[in-house]
Amino acid sequence: MEELYCQGCGARIQSTDPDQFGYVPAHLLGQDSLICQRCFRIIHYGRHELGAVKAEQALQAIEFGVDWASGIVLVVDILDFESGLPAEFLSLLRERELLLAVNKVDLLPAQTPLPEVETWVRRRLKALGLSRVEVCLVSALTGYGFPALADAIEGLGGRVLFVGVTNVGKSSILERLLGMRIGGGKRKGVKPTISPYPGTTVSVSQWHGPGITFADSPGFVPQGRISDLVSADLAVRIIPHRSVTSHLYPVTAGDLILIEGLCVMECLETGEGGLLLGFTGSGVHWHKSSHKHLDKWLQKGVHFSSWEERPVTLKPGEDLMVSGLGWVSARKAGFKLRLHIPAGVKHFIRPNLIGRKN
Repeated sequence: MEELYCQGCGARIQSTDPDQFGYVPAHLLGQDSLICQRCFRIIHYGRHELGAVKAEQALQAIEFGVDWASGIVLVVDILDFESGLPAEFLSLLRERELLLAVNKVDLLPAQTPLPEVETWVRRRLKALGLSRVEVCLVSALTGYGFPALADAIEGLGGRVLFVGVTNVGKSSILERLLGMRIGGGKRKGVKPTISPYPGTTVSVSQWHGPGITFADSPGFVPQGRISDLVSADLAVRIIPHRSVTSHLYPVTAGDLILIEGLCVMECLETGEGGLLLGFTGSGVHWHKSSHKHLDKWLQKGVHFSSWEERPVTLKPGEDLMVSGLGWVSARKAGFKLRLHIPAGVKHFIRPNLIGRKN
């Protein structure tokens, strides 16, 4: 008997175990364009009962897709850019024809010039040894950049795989493309399953357009990202899905900038007039406090049992990015900070994404 696969998430269809991916009640197996019970409940009820696909299973599916593909669209989230390009993931893609789709540009402040953002992206790619990668800034929500993205995809051959770390919007981008000329125009019925939860796509699922086959893949699970280490409900709050909010704080030695239960930045030293500008694109926000309350903040609303302290030196015009959470940007002066962060979570220092570059 031919194996069937869920059109929503790519899981192999089975009718024996409701607690495993791909379950469809036996009496529905004769229907066309099947979606599994999990996808049905995500789409219609917002219920994500089986959790995320395992990292090892996702990696196997991605490797299979990379071997199959003639070209690859790598999707990254502009608000968590560095987390979307882990070295162990890029090593799977370096020898392939690659197009970078930088998603969620609609979440940037309206006054941020997108040509400036593209220049910033290209400089970051050059630092990663990816200077020849073509770049498209897009918004799966508004459709910004999709005509250029479709034109670029047509140069990738007849088998195009969408890859990226979890929750960057791969399936949302594919869904919009399927409604364009490149994907065969307006579509009714089954679409890629989209949800705010990490790990929704289980395996590679294929979609056919005129002269081209698209494949959606599970999200690669990066190491050291806060949003992958917390409960699913908290992850939905942390993952960027709102327009960027920012809060400007005058900071002196002894001040704290923090997100309760997730991160504390302790100022040890700064120059006159030093400012820290905190950014998030999610349901959490930065706050300011004092060193005398440090122990309280490390214990309040705690989501992690083990913390690490890391010294950080931040120059004016640099961002300190906490993987999967948000960032602060140094303005007018440099800073010596002590970063209190959950064990294993990564941080990055980079040129500032938002704001004047000189």
